[in-house]
Amino acid sequence: MNQKSYEESNFGKLYLIPTPIGNLKDISFRAIETFKMVDIVYAEDTRETFNLLKYYNIDKKIESCHKYSEMKHKDKIISILKSGKNIGYCTDRGTPLISDPGNIIVDEAIKNGISVISLPGANALLPAINMSGLSNQRFLFYGFLNSKKSIAKKELVDLKNVKQTLIFYESPFRVVETLKLMKEILGDRKASIVREISKLHEEVLRNDLNNLIDECKSIKGEIVIVVEGNNEIEEDNNNYEKILNELIKNGLSKKEAIREVVNKYRVNKNYLYNLVKEK
Repeated sequence: MNQKSYEESNFGKLYLIPTPIGNLKDISFRAIETFKMVDIVYAEDTRETFNLLKYYNIDKKIESCHKYSEMKHKDKIISILKSGKNIGYCTDRGTPLISDPGNIIVDEAIKNGISVISLPGANALLPAINMSGLSNQRFLFYGFLNSKKSIAKKELVDLKNVKQTLIFYESPFRVVETLKLMKEILGDRKASIVREISKLHEEVLRNDLNNLIDECKSIKGEIVIVVEGNNEIEEDNNNYEKILNELIKNGLSKKEAIREVVNKYRVNKNYLYNLVKEK
């Protein structure tokens, strides 16, 4: 069922409503009107949403639905929508689903032929890349790296050869370790730390990864890390291809040569397979 046919049903609609990431004035007129229009608001944190709605003199029933309770509440939410009532869903800050809860509810709504309407609005990644001083023509938003160091390493290995600017969210409690890991895997690239976007203590740090490690030892607040893409990929491509050819020439199989380069240079395995697949 497509979006047009959703609108022809008697079901209510699910509205995904972005909320300010700091300054409470960073909200659209449409978002305020939608909060007023919907029958019920489901929120990641009812206290945060209550304060926001109170600021705009909106009196609305607010129910809790966070990442640990989405599965529990999804059937009730779908039932309310099927009864013809409209629901607004919002997270603590920013746009729902973008490194935030909401995916389970949206998937279930779509499966049940319910219209899902996402309002444009506040997020941290776009202001961060615009203030970073790095290229914003093409970028890859990754969100949070895995909290397990071993898995985070593998994720960064997969990202090492990406040419586009990379954007990550990170906790202030992990930012130093993450920057160290990035320097180890990606090399000492240009990067930017953008913190507390739109808040009183908004700050942008621009340097290479190595120097940012020292600058961030006592950093606080909501953090976005913006990292330069791989500008040396073509040179690396030639180097890795030469290394692989030399190893194969010396008697290793393609699989063995690739394994050796992966272990030594932390290069993505599939990337290397593409270099030698036609040889």
